[in-house]
Amino acid sequence: MRPGLRAVPPGRLRVLGRLGDPELGVVLRRATLLVAPSRAEGFGLPVAEAMAVGTPVVCSDAPALVEVAGGAAAVAPRGDSGALAATIAKLLDDPAERDRLALAGRSRAGAFDWDRVAERAWALYRSL
Repeated sequence: MRPGLRAVPPGRLRVLGRLGDPELGVVLRRATLLVAPSRAEGFGLPVAEAMAVGTPVVCSDAPALVEVAGGAAAVAPRGDSGALAATIAKLLDDPAERDRLALAGRSRAGAFDWDRVAERAWALYRSL
């Protein structure tokens, strides 16, 4: 481990397997953070889902995740596990920043309303 970094205390990190939608909703609402360290991403639905329920997000700087987060997530460079660990540790120690990210995330997630997405898709289709 890099100097100055600390391990996440036992019991604070849980890696889960596949979850159904009802379980996923409960987990996202109860999570302290959602961590999405993807190297490449098509859209970033987990980031949008977490933000929608007010769970603060830490994500990699994969372009799709940065775009979905729209400034409402803490971002770490792809492939830099030390920076990712430091970002997670910082947020675990900073409830005020987690609260700020939760509020910003809820606001940002509103941009991904499926009705709005459908309307924009139809408008694009009609324009072509």
